[in-house]
Amino acid sequence: MENKKNMTNEQLESALNSYRSKATLAKIVTYGSVAVMLLMFFTGMIPIALIFLLLSFVGGYQLSKNTQALKTILGDNIISGVLKEALGDAVEYNPMGRVNPGSMVFPFPYSRTDGSDHIKAVYKGLNIGLSDIELINEEETTDEEGNTERSRTTFFKGQWLICDFGKELAGEVYVSERSRKDRSSMKSNVTMENERFMKRFCVKAENQQEAYYILTPHMMEYIIRMADKSGGTVYLSFLRNGKMHIAVKTGRDFFELGKSEANVEGLRQKFLGELRWFTDIIDTLRVEDTLYKKETNV
Repeated sequence: MENKKNMTNEQLESALNSYRSKATLAKIVTYGSVAVMLLMFFTGMIPIALIFLLLSFVGGYQLSKNTQALKTILGDNIISGVLKEALGDAVEYNPMGRVNPGSMVFPFPYSRTDGSDHIKAVYKGLNIGLSDIELINEEETTDEEGNTERSRTTFFKGQWLICDFGKELAGEVYVSERSRKDRSSMKSNVTMENERFMKRFCVKAENQQEAYYILTPHMMEYIIRMADKSGGTVYLSFLRNGKMHIAVKTGRDFFELGKSEANVEGLRQKFLGELRWFTDIIDTLRVEDTLYKKETNV
């Protein structure tokens, strides 16, 4: 973020629209070329298939180049300022990095993790990490004739926050928002008194009492409210080592330009809103006395 260029809003908006248009065109060329290449290959027209294979490589290169340029110009001219406003000066941003996901209860398996837009910061004295995350399950199956088929399914795309509260939490507690189809596969081993909360979330803990310490009536109502505002499906884990993980399955990346016309002030407010959803949670939970393990006098 050191190489910030001085651009007027009009110049910045023009550059963003230009790079987005080029990236969109490159994406169409790439995927279209792959589709035609496969068709030509299966119909035996190998020379033509090779031409479209080359076009797919060219399109892929242009897609990567313009996507990276778009990320860079957003980072240098908008995101850097938004991060400092929301998180303070002690912040680092790596558009190609990601956090390492921790323990969470999901209704799906995954074998591979991908991500981007890694943010590291010290927010009000707490170390946090935040990034886009994709959780992908890759499988290889072999039929009776010995033919091998590989499949790749993305089960989660969204954001992942890790916040280190700096002292031991009251226990290991997992809260997972679930849909109707997940209710049979995601069953709580803890029963809370809030029926509305229990219908919406699966709660798991090694020790039920630890869940009662953390998930107070006030905390459950707060989790419902923040899930309503999330724009996705929310998963939380409170870990004894002092770290809280929040994963939000939004189906999109952080800091997306989107399909609308690039507007600098509109983007700035949008990105601030995305960040403040997470900082509001940290602000609320850091003062929750029941979140932390009580010291015992011997």
